[in-house]
Amino acid sequence: MLTYRITALGRVQGVGFRPLICRLAGTHHITGTVRNEGGVVTIIAQGSREALLSFMEDIRAARPPVEVAEMRVGVEEIAHAPLPDFRAIPSGGAARAPLFPADLGICEDCLADMKDPKDHHYGYPYTSCTACGPRYTMIEALPYDRERTTMKDFPLCKDCEKEYKSLSDRRCHAESIACAHCGPQLKGWTREKRFEKEAAMAEAIRLAKEGSILLVKAMGGYQLVCRGDRKETAGCLRRMKHRSGKPFALMMKDIDMAKAWAVLSEKEIEMLTSPVRPILLAAPKRKVLPAVASRVPRLGLCLPSTGFYSQLAEGVDALLIVTSANQSGEPMIFRDEEARAYYEAEEDIAGLFFYDREILRPADDSVMQLQGREAQILRRTRGFLPEPVVRDAPSGMVLATGADMAPAFALAGGGSLYPAEVPCDILNERSQAFFLETEQDWEKLLGFSPQAVISDLHPAYLSRLLGEKTARERGIPFYTVQHHHAHALSVMAEHHLQGKSLAFVFDGTGYGEDGTVWGGEILLCEGTSMQRVGHLAPVSMIGGDASMKQAWKSALSYLTAAGLPSKDPRAPLIRAALSHHVNTIKSSSMGRLFDAAAALLGLGEENHFKGECSMALEAAAMAAAHAPKIFWEGKEQDGRLLWDGRTLLASLLASHGTIEEKALAFHEAIAEMILSSAEHFGLPRILLSGGCFSNQLLLARAREALQKRGFSVYTNEKVPPGDGGIALGQAWFYLMKDQK
Repeated sequence: MLTYRITALGRVQGVGFRPLICRLAGTHHITGTVRNEGGVVTIIAQGSREALLSFMEDIRAARPPVEVAEMRVGVEEIAHAPLPDFRAIPSGGAARAPLFPADLGICEDCLADMKDPKDHHYGYPYTSCTACGPRYTMIEALPYDRERTTMKDFPLCKDCEKEYKSLSDRRCHAESIACAHCGPQLKGWTREKRFEKEAAMAEAIRLAKEGSILLVKAMGGYQLVCRGDRKETAGCLRRMKHRSGKPFALMMKDIDMAKAWAVLSEKEIEMLTSPVRPILLAAPKRKVLPAVASRVPRLGLCLPSTGFYSQLAEGVDALLIVTSANQSGEPMIFRDEEARAYYEAEEDIAGLFFYDREILRPADDSVMQLQGREAQILRRTRGFLPEPVVRDAPSGMVLATGADMAPAFALAGGGSLYPAEVPCDILNERSQAFFLETEQDWEKLLGFSPQAVISDLHPAYLSRLLGEKTARERGIPFYTVQHHHAHALSVMAEHHLQGKSLAFVFDGTGYGEDGTVWGGEILLCEGTSMQRVGHLAPVSMIGGDASMKQAWKSALSYLTAAGLPSKDPRAPLIRAALSHHVNTIKSSSMGRLFDAAAALLGLGEENHFKGECSMALEAAAMAAAHAPKIFWEGKEQDGRLLWDGRTLLASLLASHGTIEEKALAFHEAIAEMILSSAEHFGLPRILLSGGCFSNQLLLARAREALQKRGFSVYTNEKVPPGDGGIALGQAWFYLMKDQK
């Protein structure tokens, strides 16, 4: 008889992990205990060596949402009295790796219960179990028990209590469980009438079916919902949101409807149906209304994340637009009083549908896409927050404040890094206050008190100013790290990389160490050191935030720099401004080069939303079967490898082919630039990061070319490649700066 001490880390909180361990122990005739100790689940297991090994294999093979990231076993026999049975014992111990479970989309078993007239969950729109339901948005404190959540106000009925206590039931110790007899209730408000329960559900279906806009309290906050096949309704929603061009995501009632609208691989189906229930960006099969999405390479689609949405989608039996309820730049609405005020103020909203349980903190839908054979996260929110992405990091507590374009922070402590994207802009006082409020809430949840603050190098970034203010008020050190270096560090953090790496960091903008705008960077990284060994040749461009959104200005700036003529009537003004250095900047931005190419090919002049012109360029390229060869090459200058975008664009304009073929040629030229540069420097390990690498075509072509030549390629997998991942790299810089 052996006794093992087993510790498990990963998604092992709030997902029925301890009841699962009890059931597996019975199957393998193991005795012992299972306990949560400060976020690490510890198992004391007694049995034969064969039984213990088989027991551990079954733990590792547990189906989602359980995800055992790491399992450690003390194979030595520990001094322990014989244990008569196997049981879960109360949580305790010092916080070693605080774990708060993430909100998870409704599972197939709960959907089946809702449709079964014999089940007491029949028709209940907020059904959940250990595999699904709210967690993060309702937790008040650890340990994760019902009395420390907003479900404490809903005592379990006799049937639910029986399920809660039974080890054989999948709802055993599922803190969010309830039914129509004991749980939160659906309510509906229209301008004329109030509804409850089944009547509220029927009214929501009726209104949506008729083409009305609804305000719905979802799992992590309020959302606006309407049919996606009604031009007038979609247009009205766009006007209400002040959202000129950004695509809307579409909710499908089931996977069959999703297959009818998008080309889905087995991996994409797995992502779409996963507990995360993300918005998946996939290649469309059919055209949607221009008011929903236009000139984008992929369609955003999702499946219902709650029982309410499942019933609504089934009842309407049409595409549903689902988008967060907030004005552009404002935080997501999640408090009931704000939602009611919003409903009263917006006469185009036909009905308000909500439940009587408080949401403590918001969580917007995560956004993902398939990149090669791996999932790429573009927005890491519901389904992931507040779980760590890095474990076994150096010790130290730090707050990283990210960057302005995609507000996010990261907290480090106890050897783990916890990044968080915040559903707001950061450009107004209300959003800044919400950002700080969210960060402080996380400190309280995790039990962290940062010893330092680290921010972006840009002296005018609001995220930096907030970081400086926080450090000053708390009397703790303040540090900065260059924007693109932080991008590279985020990849190094995810993969625990040591030694030298060559990083290609391509994005729209970032403050460089020389005071110019960087964005097409080749960096030699080792530990926390960074050397800029190559980049796009800087070009004088019209500066200012507005200019960054105007692709035509980037195009004319490049033409002027290249000495090429333009028939555009705006060209003389741009040439005059550049020649007299009026509001001009030096930029090596790859994002601006993409914008210039899109504008010169007639694919877009304005970015009404982030990356619009680049997306149009990618969409065009994906429609081409082959591409003309265009020429450019890197040249050494002052010890750096420079790539001149002027040469590339001149060659692009001189090439023969359709617009689509030229768009593909541009992508292939950037991929060849990456390969040629990698071969020039000769380092075997390559990092790819920055917002430009959310471009599926570019990343796929670059990765394929590099791997064929024997390079090891690393990308962001757990955080977005764009600015949503910056905070992770900043925190990693701080933790690694004193490491030898």
